Amino acid sequence: MKKELFELKRNMRIELCNITKITGYIVDNNRDCRLEFTKTFLNIPETEQFKYLDIFGKVLSGKPGKNMFQLDFLDKERARYLNAIANTELKDDEVRQIFLEEIAESIDVSNKTYTLILIASGIYDIPKIATDGTDLYESEEVYRYMIGCLCPVGLSAAGLSYAPELADVQERTRDWVVSMPTQGFLYPAFTDRHSDLDHVWYYSKRPNDPDKGLITQTLWCKLPSTPEEQKIAFRESLNAVNGKVSLEQAKDLYHSLGRIKDIKSDSEDRRLKASEIENVLKNIGIDPEAAAESAKGCNIAEIDTENTVNTKRFEIGLPDAHVTVNADRTDLVSTRVIDGEEYILIKADGGICANGIILENREREKDEEEDD
Repeated sequence: MKKELFELKRNMRIELCNITKITGYIVDNNRDCRLEFTKTFLNIPETEQFKYLDIFGKVLSGKPGKNMFQLDFLDKERARYLNAIANTELKDDEVRQIFLEEIAESIDVSNKTYTLILIASGIYDIPKIATDGTDLYESEEVYRYMIGCLCPVGLSAAGLSYAPELADVQERTRDWVVSMPTQGFLYPAFTDRHSDLDHVWYYSKRPNDPDKGLITQTLWCKLPSTPEEQKIAFRESLNAVNGKVSLEQAKDLYHSLGRIKDIKSDSEDRRLKASEIENVLKNIGIDPEAAAESAKGCNIAEIDTENTVNTKRFEIGLPDAHVTVNADRTDLVSTRVIDGEEYILIKADGGICANGIILENREREKDEEEDD
């Protein structure tokens, strides 16, 4: 998905743009329509074209596994309906009106004064790609798509402005500003650089808060598991071994999962399979039965490897305190029981700082004095 999104976003430039028409529909928080428009994209002033392309490009800038999801249809009939809309290129007034109204009735409009529903229709001649990755500029397939987004519309910030013609500073005139999209979708999906009628690609600015109404009532798709839900499911799966993991085993587990994550980073299917987590747990010395039980929930939760471990840092701690080290320095951390109490120890390999303040090392100074 990552490469395909980059390819489509690259075309969101004036010189490469393949958008043919756009339609907009502004609703208030009562879902009443305040404005509706349809424009041929090439007839829009170039300065406005730039702004629209920025908005549509934002939808395509989502990160797979984080805030860009591939949605599955609950009903294949809906896929045929959306495909029919995309093929009209927004030229059919009745079809376009019904679709805009469906979106307006399904989306979350709470805490918003106005919302702009913006949809673009495009036709992309997919170029053949040479083995070295360069475009051959020969059309391999025509990709007809629509890209939709929800943009909050709100008053600009209050303030003062300078009026040079009046040689004065005055209250700034507030106007209604269209913000970048908080939700968006692309249909059909562009899987493996081909039109994928069976899936929708969905963008959510807040990864853990997709618009449920838009997904289930308008697109008729299954709600995706959010990154936070996946992280919780992942932790619960690992914790099914009931505290039978030592710190050294936790380090080995962390590095093994990090390798799986790196291997799958450019794959279309980055889901963590139950067999993979089971094998990792067995390899670090967990009882096979406990490993199998722990791995059961992975397939159900469809956990993206992006939401498993942070490959840049390793963390250990208590509810009220934690220690974080770089991924390649897990050797600095250990645990030890001293006088019957368990402690987390960090090897002081270098100068010690507290909030950026270098601390004195009295023991080291004492040793140096004894050597003298």
